[in-house]
Amino acid sequence: MPKGKELTDVEKGKILALHNENISTRGIAKRIKRSQKVVVSYLKNPEGYGLKKHKRGRKSKLTRRQKNQVIQAASNSTKSTKEIKEDLDLCVHRETVRRVLKHSPHIVRAKMLPAPALKPEHIEKRISFARNNMATIWRHVVFSDEKKFNLDGPDGFSCYWRDLRKEPRYFKRRNFGGGSLMVWGAFSALGKLELAFTSSRMNSEDYQQVLQNHYIPFKNRFRRIPLIFQQDNASIHVSRSTKGWFDRKRINVMDWPPRSPDLNPMENLWGILVRRIYANNKQYDTKEELKQAILDAWDAIDVQVINNLVNNMQNRIFDVIQRNGKAIDY
Repeated sequence: MPKGKELTDVEKGKILALHNENISTRGIAKRIKRSQKVVVSYLKNPEGYGLKKHKRGRKSKLTRRQKNQVIQAASNSTKSTKEIKEDLDLCVHRETVRRVLKHSPHIVRAKMLPAPALKPEHIEKRISFARNNMATIWRHVVFSDEKKFNLDGPDGFSCYWRDLRKEPRYFKRRNFGGGSLMVWGAFSALGKLELAFTSSRMNSEDYQQVLQNHYIPFKNRFRRIPLIFQQDNASIHVSRSTKGWFDRKRINVMDWPPRSPDLNPMENLWGILVRRIYANNKQYDTKEELKQAILDAWDAIDVQVINNLVNNMQNRIFDVIQRNGKAIDY
């Protein structure tokens, strides 16, 4: 049965007064309209009445040392509670191991973030890049990248709150995503460039044509500003043909470290677009519908978002140095 309402201070005073008058506990209970049990309980220990008693649970099967070993084994590990239990040769259920980790203030279950596979030579180039660009004026840099958008949306966007009282929803995925669009985009503190819809099999000449139609007009608008063009190390970006084109157009290209998408704020901008374009698991029937959605989302990007991404570049540089060239959280 649920515990009854505790006595108020007024009721406690009445009980003591009636008790001093030699009134029986039954008579006291009748007068204050409470149970005889609560009256007896109060009179047994008036000073301790109402104080919570700390119940001691069952003694833990693991010693303090074993609990520390569990936490140490789980630290930044992908091991399951069963594997930790077996590795430490613990004679307990894996649920006991799970409870130890649950009660630890230092261990939480988290999704592992994706990061580029970096070899020592990549790490060295990232550190060199960061040190060489500590004084770079990032407002003069134009960041660029390519992105593929599927009609059916990206993987991992098919979650929903399931109501068990209703029929389940299904995320209908067609073969090869139902079709896709390849998009080239770029931006700087001076503004966004016009998007280019390209072929997924773009070669060096195609890439140069994209830059001619989209980057050159932007560059010409700001002739007095020493713009720096950023791109990754895709083969069509660093081919001999493309390098020659950059030289002829007198374009200052940033020396970008390989395998460093975490340094490119254009990746963050793509992420914003993806969330807007595929909000509520939106899917598209035609490429024209998807193209219009991409253009609308691009146009809707606020100036403050752009400025925040550009201003944050200095923090990325410092983080790379602090982590000795390893991947950073962006």
